[in-house]
Amino acid sequence: MIREKVATLIWYLERPPLYRELGRRITNFRVTTKRERERAAADKDAGRAWCEAHRAEHAELLEALGIDAPLQTLAEAHPDWWQQAHDAVNACPVKMGGPAATDLLYHLAKHLPAKAVIETGVANGWSSLAFLAAMADQGGGRLISIDMPYAKMKNEAYVGCAVPHHLRGASWSLRRLPDRDALPAAVAELGTLDLAHHDSDKSYDGRMFVYQQCWERLRSGGLMMSDDVEDNLAFRDFAGRVGRKPYVFYKKPGNYSGALIK
Repeated sequence: MIREKVATLIWYLERPPLYRELGRRITNFRVTTKRERERAAADKDAGRAWCEAHRAEHAELLEALGIDAPLQTLAEAHPDWWQQAHDAVNACPVKMGGPAATDLLYHLAKHLPAKAVIETGVANGWSSLAFLAAMADQGGGRLISIDMPYAKMKNEAYVGCAVPHHLRGASWSLRRLPDRDALPAAVAELGTLDLAHHDSDKSYDGRMFVYQQCWERLRSGGLMMSDDVEDNLAFRDFAGRVGRKPYVFYKKPGNYSGALIK
C-alpha cells in the first residue's frame, strides 16, 4: 500500500500541470469509515431505484427538443470514420472506459444543432467522435474536451484515439487537466453552450461542480447530458435545484444516462 501511494505521488510530481490536483488530494485525504462506505452504497442503491422509477424513452427527449428526424447511426452516416475508430480502439494497448450513447449523442448534436459543446471525460473518445462528426455534417462548430489523466495507467497518448486524424483540427481542443482546473476557463472561452456532456468525476461533489459550471453557460433550449447517473443522487438533486424535468435512459442493467433541457 505504501509503495503504491509513493508511486502515485511520483506520478503527480512528474506532471507540473497537475500540482493543483495533487494539492487538493493531499488536503482532502482521509480514510473513509465503515459508516461512510455503507452510506455511499445506500446512496447508489437509492440512485438506481430513482433512475429506474424515472426511465424514459429517447423519443420523449427528441420530442421535447423538437427533433423529428429519424435516427441515423454514426456507422450509417460515416462508415469509414466508424471503422477507423474501431480499428484505433482495438489497437489501443490500454483499456479505458466503455463508450457513451454514441449514436444518440451524434443525433442530438446534429439536430439541435450543437455548434458549441463541452465534454468532461474522454477516454477512447467515442463521444468526441460523435460531436465532431455532427459538427462536420453542419459545416462547423467547436468542441472542448476535458480529460484528467489516469494515474500510472500510461494512457495519455491514447486518450481520444477513436477520433480520426482528419477531425483533429481547429474544431477540437483536448485539455488534459482535472475538471476544476480546466472547466471554468473552457466554458468562458466558448461563451454560450449548445450542449454539455459529463462523463468524468462521478462523485456527488464532482458532478455538482460540472453540472453548475455548464448549466450557467447553457443557452435556453440547450441540453446537458450525464453518464452513469445511478452512481449517486447528484443528477436528481440538480434537476430539482434548477426545476427541470429529468430524462433518464436505460443503458444496461443498473446503468443509466440522464439529460436536462434548459
